[in-house]
Amino acid sequence: MVLGAEVRTLVKALKNSNSCQEIAQILECDVESVVSCIRECELLEGKTATLRLPQKPKTPQTPKIPQRSPEEEKKREVGRPKILENRQIVEKMLIDHPNYTSIDVQRELMARHGIEVSRRTLQRRISEIRSKQFQESRLPAKDQDAPPSLSLETRRKRVAWATAHQDWTVRDWRNIFNMDDLKFEGGSPPKEIFLDTLMGPGGNDCSDLNLLEQLMAIIQPRIQNQAPKNVQEFHAVLYDVWHNDQEMVDKIELLYEAMTWRVTSVIHSGGDLTEI
Repeated sequence: MVLGAEVRTLVKALKNSNSCQEIAQILECDVESVVSCIRECELLEGKTATLRLPQKPKTPQTPKIPQRSPEEEKKREVGRPKILENRQIVEKMLIDHPNYTSIDVQRELMARHGIEVSRRTLQRRISEIRSKQFQESRLPAKDQDAPPSLSLETRRKRVAWATAHQDWTVRDWRNIFNMDDLKFEGGSPPKEIFLDTLMGPGGNDCSDLNLLEQLMAIIQPRIQNQAPKNVQEFHAVLYDVWHNDQEMVDKIELLYEAMTWRVTSVIHSGGDLTEI
């Protein structure tokens, strides 16, 4: 398993205070990948990598729990371990506030619980939670053997479209339309955008996957009175609204985050409709 740049940075930060096995559990990866990553780090630092996989002690011993300083305890609260331990907090937050974006959740976790989590990690967790909540909300209808609302052909098209976009992150969806001055930041290159990426698999039964239609429903009321005459004026109007209407930007950000869990839900449900 090849670890990404962000994960490798976390491994480097955790290696002095955690075993390879603990790091693998924290980052949800295999121990061998962690060992390999640490070896490379030590070689770059001019050290000799002599790491071994954790082994069971030959004779049972009572483990000694080292005393950690307040600074070390605070560091352990940062990032993935804490969000995994507090998944229920995030789930309840999303139930109480269905329109919360990852920014809102990140802000409230810090303000109310003192938990610092990266926005990218939260986006993945929120997508998983909302997809699970949506599937659970549809279970009663399936138990009653309700007839499917979509044809088999439509379901097939929806699953095929979702499968083609299953590796798209919130950042990938955001790069389709984003008026920020710095559009793309580091990492892998942006995904190639096709017509069906914007408009979904097509048909009246696929409006929940039509990103362009939903974007225009948010943007059009904000610009309909300004009537730009050409492409340059239209771009200028969009740029001005984007940087002065935070409510619109928040709605668009919520839409981008929703696309990730909608894709997952369509695949897991065999093409069912998702909520808009």
